[in-house]
Amino acid sequence: MRAAQPTVACLGEPLALVAPERLDLVPAPGEAGLSGAEANVAVGLAGSGVPVGYIGRVGADAAGRDVVTALDQAGVDVSALGVDPQRPTGRFTKVVTPDASGEPSTVADYRRAGSAFSAAGPELLVDPAVRDLLGGARLVHCSGITPALSPQCAALMDALVGERRGVAGQVSFDVNWREKLWPSGDPSEVVRLAGLADLVLVGADEAERVLGESDPARLRALLPEPELLVIKDADRRAVAVGRDGTQTEVPALRVEVVEAVGAGDSFAAGFLHGWLAGEHLQTCLRRGHIGAAATLTVHGDFARARDDVVRRLLGADREQWAGIRFTGADVLEPVG
Repeated sequence: MRAAQPTVACLGEPLALVAPERLDLVPAPGEAGLSGAEANVAVGLAGSGVPVGYIGRVGADAAGRDVVTALDQAGVDVSALGVDPQRPTGRFTKVVTPDASGEPSTVADYRRAGSAFSAAGPELLVDPAVRDLLGGARLVHCSGITPALSPQCAALMDALVGERRGVAGQVSFDVNWREKLWPSGDPSEVVRLAGLADLVLVGADEAERVLGESDPARLRALLPEPELLVIKDADRRAVAVGRDGTQTEVPALRVEVVEAVGAGDSFAAGFLHGWLAGEHLQTCLRRGHIGAAATLTVHGDFARARDDVVRRLLGADREQWAGIRFTGADVLEPVG
């Protein structure tokens, strides 16, 4: 039975994941899976027992119904997920092929222009269901993808993160820089929003692109206001930096990578799980690495590590942690 009031509200565009040959067609009922950065985080949190609700819009089409069903079945509260009667659900497809070195590389393609969510502006925040969710959640999670989708979405993010319209708790912001969504190449809006959030997650590679820096201490100097800055440095490490400059670092797990899509979202879900539980930052970072490792080992945008594996990894000492190799045998059935 779900909690009456979710602890977390995730806001963003939930995407219908379809086969490549179906991307430009109208998906039939049951054909679409679930994708989207914020949706992946919501599913990850729900899977770990955190009550979570979703704020967004889908179309009144089969793909939209599939998205809503997938979120609901994953345990996410969908009472604040609206349906647009005229615009379609955003769609996404991916193809995984080996790169020049033989490592798996993912090519993604999107159909987001004119989607139901792209038309969502600040008026979304006055919807009664959305207002109730925002007013009761301890944390609102969003990302730098949303302001790139349309001027309306940019205004929505300004109202949410900048004005904190209807927001009672903290705001978590994953930079999620996507060059293709920003034709001008200007990252200033994403940087501005990050500076207004309470908790910021950013990949070291994208930090270099949007802030011109990947060193944790220097990044912290560029983003002084958030309570915490978390830098995800791919397969090397993750570092959390407090306002006072204190750094907590945990090396990444060694992983047999199958596909990289969704790993950053799973890291965010794992980290936020620990953050909301008041756990030590080292444990939060470990939860993030475990979440990312699970998703890296499957063909899918999200997977969850087995409970016994999570307990073992969280209890490992530093030497044991460094010697662990995470594999597909450590995960439950993937989602998406």
